[in-house]
Amino acid sequence: MYKRLQELNIPSVIIRNTDETLPKNERIERVLNAYNNAPNTILISNHINAGGGEGAEIVYALRNDDTLARMALNNIGEAGQIKRSIYQRVLPEDPTRDYYYILRETGNTEPLLVEYGFIDNEKDAAKLINNLESYVEGVVKAIADYAGYEYTPPTTINSYIVQRGDTLYSIANRFNTTVSELKRINNLTTDVLTIGTKLILKETPPEDLNNIYIVKKGDTLYSIANNFNTTPNIIKNLNNLNTNLITVGQKLLIPTTTIPEEKDETEIYIVKKGDSLWSISKKYNITVDELIELNDLTTINLQIGDKLLVPKTTKEENIYTVKRGDTLWSIARDKNITVQSLKEKNNLTSNLLSIGQQLIIP
Repeated sequence: MYKRLQELNIPSVIIRNTDETLPKNERIERVLNAYNNAPNTILISNHINAGGGEGAEIVYALRNDDTLARMALNNIGEAGQIKRSIYQRVLPEDPTRDYYYILRETGNTEPLLVEYGFIDNEKDAAKLINNLESYVEGVVKAIADYAGYEYTPPTTINSYIVQRGDTLYSIANRFNTTVSELKRINNLTTDVLTIGTKLILKETPPEDLNNIYIVKKGDTLYSIANNFNTTPNIIKNLNNLNTNLITVGQKLLIPTTTIPEEKDETEIYIVKKGDSLWSISKKYNITVDELIELNDLTTINLQIGDKLLVPKTTKEENIYTVKRGDTLWSIARDKNITVQSLKEKNNLTSNLLSIGQQLIIP
């Protein structure tokens, strides 16, 4: 947001440019000092929501009208996010004052508290990973239009996820390109779009690609990914595929940047049915963010057979291979642990085991 405001020659100050924890009074002090508490100062407080809802919402101050908030939310909606609401909230003990500190204590400024989506909603989390820049750009455009600055679209956003109501014409118009160019880049033979399809907005420079692979009889996305030390999802994203089906003779781009090589402190984990980033991170005692960073993921969606780097199993843990006649109860009894702890450690949702299955024993 800050970079885009600078590009548009809109005077702006960023309150934090590092991962810095600020006491709320210091945040307010920096805001008010930026432009001497001037009434023509816009303050954008950027947030990711939680609580299981879906979509974007904006809170505006009691001292302002809803014009800027409405413009910003409409633009976020144009970028494909669900529009929840714009609203004001008051202190229960004093309805003349704003509920939120960042709105209540920021003097004469015109503040917006922008919630772009819900991190604990699977649909929103995927949207935030893929489309957050587009949502932020919607707020930037609202600021420019509201404050009377000339707006030009960015050139850095390279992909877009098709949303309900989108057409090739509306997407081309939004990103300053043409329908024919979009169809050429994405190898489209029809104007019909499917919700969730990832469209490439500009071509990737050739030096970013390793080679082209021509699909042979018997190939699958998994076998190709395995041969090139990458993942099916990476190949699908690079080739704008929304299905695992491939055909003999089809040309696939294979990336030069494949999954990281296994390091001393990591090992390869093969994604199984029912796995999620959350369950895998819990199993290996790391955060979802750490798992995403370790594997350079651009989506939270996993497919069976994907390869992920995970921390190596610690010395305090052992791997047990299930044998004929084993049950969770018999294994837990032999290892002097509880069935529940065994299930939790291995992300099991039932008591069923299969011969050859590997279990982590705390």
